[in-house]
Amino acid sequence: MSILGVCWKRLTLALIVAASATATLLPAHAQMLPPTPPQGAWGEVIMANKRWMVVQNHLGQQFPIDAESVSQFLIRWPTQLNALTGQSLVEAIGPDQGSNTLTTDHIDVFEGADRDLVQPTSSRLLPNNRPDTAVDPGFNRFMNAFDIGSQNLLYGWAYPVGAGTDGIPARLHVVGSVLQINPLEVSMPGNNFATIAPSGAMTITRVTRGNFAYAEKGDLIFLMPTGMTPRTVVLSQVVLYKKIPITQFRLP
Repeated sequence: MSILGVCWKRLTLALIVAASATATLLPAHAQMLPPTPPQGAWGEVIMANKRWMVVQNHLGQQFPIDAESVSQFLIRWPTQLNALTGQSLVEAIGPDQGSNTLTTDHIDVFEGADRDLVQPTSSRLLPNNRPDTAVDPGFNRFMNAFDIGSQNLLYGWAYPVGAGTDGIPARLHVVGSVLQINPLEVSMPGNNFATIAPSGAMTITRVTRGNFAYAEKGDLIFLMPTGMTPRTVVLSQVVLYKKIPITQFRLP
C-alpha cells in the first residue's frame, strides 16, 4: 500500500476542498460517497464483476464504479524485450541524447488491434514541455538547423520555465515499429530510426483495451475521474495494472 499512500497523501488537501464542494452540489443521498480526486489517483480493486467494480484507496474509502460510466478502459501487462516483433509498436519518452537516441526506464508496447491507440511519431520536447518549432518565437524568423539546439536557451529567457524545471535536458518522444531489439531501435517518420537505451532497469508493459471482466481483487488501478453521480464515479480513463503477462491470463 506504500504506492497508494504516496499518491493519495499529496491529494489530501484537494480531497478536503472537494468534500465541501460535493456536500453543496450533490443531493443528500449522494453525499455518502467519498469525493473524487481532481486529477487522478491510485487505488486497489477490492471487488469486480462484469458490471461493477469497487476501488479502495489507502484511507479505506471505497469508490463504486459502473462499467457504463468508464469512457476508456486500458490494461498494462508486464512483458519482455524478447517478446517484441517487427509488428510491435513501441512508445518511449526520455532525455534526448542526440543522434535520435533517448534514454528511459520504461517503454509501452502495442500489438494487433491495439496499435491504433497510438500513432507513429517523433517529437522533441524542451525542458518546459514545449515542442521544437519551425518558427523562432523570439527572433520572429524561420529557424535553420543551427538554431534548433539554441531553443533551450531561447525559451529560458523569452518564455521562462517553472521553478525546478530549468536545466532539465530536452526529451525525445517516439512511437514506431520495432526494427531490432539489441539495441532497441524503432522506425521514425521520414525513413529514419530512433535508438532507445535503458537508463537503468527498464520496465516494459504491453497496453491493451479491456473491461471489468479482467479486473481481480488486489489489482492496482489508476483512475481519471470527471464527475460523480449518486451511484458511481464517472471516469474518462481507467488503467488496470496486471501482475502477469497477457499470455498467462485466462478470463473467468
